[in-house]
Amino acid sequence: MKLVHLSDLHFPVVLPFTSLKGKMIPGYLNYTFRRRKKYPISLWNAIVRKVQSLNPDAIIISGDITNVSHWKEYDESKKILEPVLGDKTFMIPGNHDRYTDLAAGKEGSDLPYYEKFFSPWMGDSIPLQNGYLRIKKIGKLALVGWDSNMPLSVLNAYGYVGEDIVHSTLEYLEKEKLDHYILICHHPIWNPPERQESSGHKMKNREEIAELLKKRPPLAYLHGHVHTNWVKYPDPEKPYYVINSASSTRISDQRHQSGFHLMEWNETQFNIKRFSFSNEEGEFTETQTISYQEKETNGR
Repeated sequence: MKLVHLSDLHFPVVLPFTSLKGKMIPGYLNYTFRRRKKYPISLWNAIVRKVQSLNPDAIIISGDITNVSHWKEYDESKKILEPVLGDKTFMIPGNHDRYTDLAAGKEGSDLPYYEKFFSPWMGDSIPLQNGYLRIKKIGKLALVGWDSNMPLSVLNAYGYVGEDIVHSTLEYLEKEKLDHYILICHHPIWNPPERQESSGHKMKNREEIAELLKKRPPLAYLHGHVHTNWVKYPDPEKPYYVINSASSTRISDQRHQSGFHLMEWNETQFNIKRFSFSNEEGEFTETQTISYQEKETNGR
C-alpha cells in the first residue's frame, strides 16, 4: 500500500488588501514580504503531477492549505488540487486554515471555511460531545484526523488536543476492531534537538498525548507546521514513526529542507522515501530522507 503525505502547501494567491481584516493584515504582509517567493505556483503544478505519477492508494494532507484563511485562498487551492482530490484523499486543517474566528466557524452558525471547501475529503466525522475526530478507512488501514488548531493572536501558533479526544480515538479503534491506523495532526508530537519550538508555536500538551498513545500506538504520526522535513523512527517513548512533510511546496534553502514523503506499507514493513523539488529538472525527484533513529527497525 502506497501513501503520499503532503503538508503546509500555503497556496500563493494574491489577495485584495481591502478584503483583509484584523490579524489577516500583518499575516498577509509577513507572507508577501518574507515567504511568497519561496512558494511559486510552479511547485504546486509540479507536485500535482508527481502525486499523480506515483499513483498512491492514499493521499494525506496535514493542513495549512492557506496563509490567512481568506475564502479566495480556499477557492483557488481547490482548483489546483482538484486532480488529486478523490476517494483516496484525506485532509485535516492547519493553524493557518483556522486563522480567524470567521474561518474557524466561530462567528454565527456557519461552517468553517475548510469544511465548506474540502468536507468530501475530510473523512467521516465521529460524533463526540466535544471536539474533532475524523476517520477514513482505506483497505486495512484507518486514517485518523485530529484538529489541534484554533484562532489565536498574530504572535501565536500553538496547538492543543484534549485528552478526551485521545481516549475517544482509542475507544473507537477498539470498538471497530481497527488494528492498523495512522494518526494525522498538524502540530508535531516531537522535534529534532536542533529544531525545538517555542511555547507559542508547539502543541501545548504533546507529551501527555504521547504517553496516552502508548496504550495503542499508531503505525505513524503524520504532521506539518515546521517547514523542514524529518522522519523519526520508533523508540520506547514514541513507538511509532513521526513524519513531517512540511513544507511540501516550499523551495528548499539552508534552513528548510522541504518536500514530501511516500510511505509503503505491506502490513509488516513501513518504508519511507522523500521527494523534493529539483530546480534543475523542474520536477519533484527522490532525495535523501532526513531520519532520526535510536536503533534500526523494520517497522511495526
